[in-house]
Amino acid sequence: MSELVTVLAASGRQGRAVVHALLTADRPVRAVVRDPDRDDARHLADAGAEVVPGSLDDIDGIEQALRGAAGMFLFQPNFVSPQVTPGIGPDDETRRGRAIVDAAVRAGIRHVVYSSALGADRPDVNALARPKAQLEEYLRSTQIPATVLRPVGFMENYLGPLRGLQPNGMLASTAPPDATEQLIAVADIGSFAARAFTTPADWIGRAMDITADELTTPEIADAIAAATGRAVRYQNIPIEEIRAQDPQLAAIIARMYSEDRPTADLRKCRAAITGLTTFNTWLRMPRVTEAFAAYLSEADPA
Repeated sequence: MSELVTVLAASGRQGRAVVHALLTADRPVRAVVRDPDRDDARHLADAGAEVVPGSLDDIDGIEQALRGAAGMFLFQPNFVSPQVTPGIGPDDETRRGRAIVDAAVRAGIRHVVYSSALGADRPDVNALARPKAQLEEYLRSTQIPATVLRPVGFMENYLGPLRGLQPNGMLASTAPPDATEQLIAVADIGSFAARAFTTPADWIGRAMDITADELTTPEIADAIAAATGRAVRYQNIPIEEIRAQDPQLAAIIARMYSEDRPTADLRKCRAAITGLTTFNTWLRMPRVTEAFAAYLSEADPA
């Protein structure tokens, strides 16, 4: 019986992590990428994956990539705004996802692992995660054997301005100083997905919020400073400033830090996957430390 897993969007961060975790677990992998000649695709081939061309809009190509496979890993980038995600429309994620799931059903895939988003199972799911909630519902309606992973925010998002870190060492954040931030390294998403594929009896029909560590934003700033030797300091952005410019965004941010916000069970996650990456461990990986040090080139070391 085939153990082949087809990984879609395999040159993206989550896709690469899943490919490498599956190869480490000695599972054959077919990696679907837009351009097999790009360096990131070549690296996947060098690691041992079968690399094939295809995009999330190419359903014929995806069906071909699913032939003979037992499993499929699915992640899709989500629409944020026309400026932030110019190549993705507000309805694309749901449309593409349903077509891909239908292709998996036709191909006889025995296990889909879908990377969704924290809070997608909540009735008050925010607008950005709503397409993922809709796709979770569609997956259930097809009755295809599936596992849903709902990761928290990525550690990698702190390497650059996305989470407010500036090259001068200022970490400007809307997070209150005492609010806990749950984080996961992208590689650990790969570990969860690989575990689901290699022990399907324990994971089919399961949906799990996944995290690997939790810290306050001031603790995150201190950890980056300790790992890089650069001055990094937390500065709170009052939610009132956001509300004056964008009330809808302010509402989403306020929901992120409310008492009843969705959270993952860290102890449960660590019991499921031993050796999850803490933020401090991730920071001290040589490539990560070097990247932070380069980015913080203007930080005052004093």
